[in-house]
Amino acid sequence: MSTNPQQLLAELPEDRATGRIAEIYEEIRRFSGVPYVSSLQRYVATMPGALEWAWDAIRPALASGTISETGWRLARNVRIPSARPLSSNALNAWGIDAAGLAAVRNVAENFVRVSPVNLMTGASLALLLTGTRPSGSGFSGAWTPPAMLAPMLGNVDPLTQDTSTRALLMRFVTEVDGKPFVPALYRQLAHWPGALAWLADELAPRFGSPETNAARAAFRAAARAAAPDIVARLPPIASEGMPDAATTQRILTTIDRYAETSPEMTMFGQLILDALPARL
Repeated sequence: MSTNPQQLLAELPEDRATGRIAEIYEEIRRFSGVPYVSSLQRYVATMPGALEWAWDAIRPALASGTISETGWRLARNVRIPSARPLSSNALNAWGIDAAGLAAVRNVAENFVRVSPVNLMTGASLALLLTGTRPSGSGFSGAWTPPAMLAPMLGNVDPLTQDTSTRALLMRFVTEVDGKPFVPALYRQLAHWPGALAWLADELAPRFGSPETNAARAAFRAAARAAAPDIVARLPPIASEGMPDAATTQRILTTIDRYAETSPEMTMFGQLILDALPARL
């Protein structure tokens, strides 16, 4: 697989969204409790009509908090061995002061919060795309999403980075829909190359370790096991506007890949939080 950053996965950035897509993006942020639309939705938004149909189908389960709360509940059982605590001296060497520490912590907190929501959303949407037709009465009760986390600095564009930082980002590359893909946790941390280098070294032996594989598989299986009950409670969905077979397969392939990376974002985000000092 090529790792040319010019070939990275397509997406519709938040600042370019208009009309209905902009409205959907706003609801995604609100129901997830993060000021950020994940690349899963930004990628689906590049397929005409796909995000609109998917959002209309799955929205009741998100607006009620059912998907988010289920994902967060399952995530509490996901753990891998901790990293060694980071010292203040290490952070200072990376140019991270007290404000930088808060910003790095905020990045990790955003992904610990949003990744379980993405995992549950994907598991539920996959059922709808493979023939499940709900006939439920919806979800009762009001739900208030958690207070929005602070904004992050934004995904670093590998094309704008120096050779060293670009090489670091490519250490995290995976593949979605046949294109190289760098998960956003790492693109956010690239604002602090020293921290990103530490994480790359820390995670290198963990990506395929038995502990990581077991935790990833257990979280993915738990989400898939919880999805049928959520989907059964959805009201009937419209067949009009459903993605065609080719688009459906692209979305399903992407969801399947996110079923690998979302548990990682949850676990590795928590690993970062646990390693950071409380203050400088």
